[in-house]
Amino acid sequence: MKPKSQERGQALILIVFAAVGFFALVALAIDGSRVFSDRRHAQNAADTAVLAAALAKIRNPSDPIIPVTAATQRAESNGFNNTNSVVEVNTCDVVAALSLTPPCEGLPTGAVLSEYIQVVIRFTTPTTFARIIGRNEVKSVVTAIARVQGSSSTSSSMSDAGIVTTRDTNDDGCFLLTGGGSVYTHNSGVWVNCSGNRALFVSGGGSLQMEATGEVVGCNDHSDPPTLGSVTCGANGGLSQPISSIFASVPTTLPPPACGPAAPLPVNGVYSPGTYDAIIINGGTATMNPGVYCITGPGGFDVSTSLTATGGKVQIVMQDQNISFSGVVNASDLEFYVNNANLTVNGGASVQATRLRYFSTGTGTVKVNGQGELRSSDAYFYLHRGDIILTGDAIVDLHGPPQGDTFGGLLVHKPLENTLGLTFNGGSNINLTGTFMAPGSNVTYNGQTTFTLHSQIIGSTFNVTGGGTLDVWYDPTENYSPPNSPVIQLTK
Repeated sequence: MKPKSQERGQALILIVFAAVGFFALVALAIDGSRVFSDRRHAQNAADTAVLAAALAKIRNPSDPIIPVTAATQRAESNGFNNTNSVVEVNTCDVVAALSLTPPCEGLPTGAVLSEYIQVVIRFTTPTTFARIIGRNEVKSVVTAIARVQGSSSTSSSMSDAGIVTTRDTNDDGCFLLTGGGSVYTHNSGVWVNCSGNRALFVSGGGSLQMEATGEVVGCNDHSDPPTLGSVTCGANGGLSQPISSIFASVPTTLPPPACGPAAPLPVNGVYSPGTYDAIIINGGTATMNPGVYCITGPGGFDVSTSLTATGGKVQIVMQDQNISFSGVVNASDLEFYVNNANLTVNGGASVQATRLRYFSTGTGTVKVNGQGELRSSDAYFYLHRGDIILTGDAIVDLHGPPQGDTFGGLLVHKPLENTLGLTFNGGSNINLTGTFMAPGSNVTYNGQTTFTLHSQIIGSTFNVTGGGTLDVWYDPTENYSPPNSPVIQLTK
């Protein structure tokens, strides 16, 4: 046993350890409260900043800088500036494209990323008592996300026209009808945005018939006046906002699903989700189970015989490969996410999908050749830099998504920056319902037979050649309608 004189000082050691624990508790209480208070203040600043950005986007839909400036200024007014914090402002499509952290989490399934704005504030809280345990500061990150739909500006009466040309230059022939062709717009007229004296020009025995008044920003020249309806020159002095802002809020594409591991070989013609070098079906009947299929090799996706995919949603993700159908495809829910790919329905092929989505984020053409068949009662094609070509002998029956869907009423969408032409080759077996939106494309209709569209056709210019008849039946319930009024929603 040690003498008591040798046990002196042990209490001091215990007191030191107790003091450290005491200061740790004090640090947790005082510094923790400060961090919590700073984060709550930062969250409120982020919320108000993202709402300021959303409001600025509604008022200035064509200028991506103004919302960023509005959010930054609002955050600075709440004490967060470049000297003591970092304020980041981006739309969620940019966040996804650049893989920024934190991502835009918690968005609903099918969300249009360009409609969502994210504000991120990064800041540091200095500590007082926590320095004793080695924590001089605490770093924090808060985020806020708002959804923006619509704009505060209104467009012209182009929204009531069956055929719309958007080019806003002082040109003639932006709506050009030649070669004895006939155009008939039911329940609507035409809208021509060019300001030339012959912006709407009909010659060579062409016939323009409208069940409503046609409107031209410039004026028109007919060899013969319209047999039905009339044309108003100098309509509204042009569109009331820039073309880019009118179409800025139109939904575009969805992000592709994530790819899984390498898939097993098909058993008895049954394919399971996963990653494939190629999917080539050239013998017998194959079946695809629901799920995500990623194709990475040069062989692409080729169906020469028969394919069934009726058990649920089949999603196909491809990069730099082509899609070719020469056989029979029967699907209940089919989605393509492609980049730099062509989709071809060859003569004799039959492709039917109850629900069909085609999202092309690169170049590429969708083409239905003569005697090829493509049918869907709920279809949407997005072509970022591609084109769609329907030949005269094709059998095409497509209906746009129902109202209420993210892409409700949109059948084909080529964004404003896609300037490749849109070509319709007339055929009696082509039935299309829904908006063809291609505001940057020159639309050409080569007609020799009757071609009926339950649609609104929107293009940069419109050129009708040949002796056929084009009937455009316009029904707003079957076409895309932008939000009637702007909407801001704080989602996170």
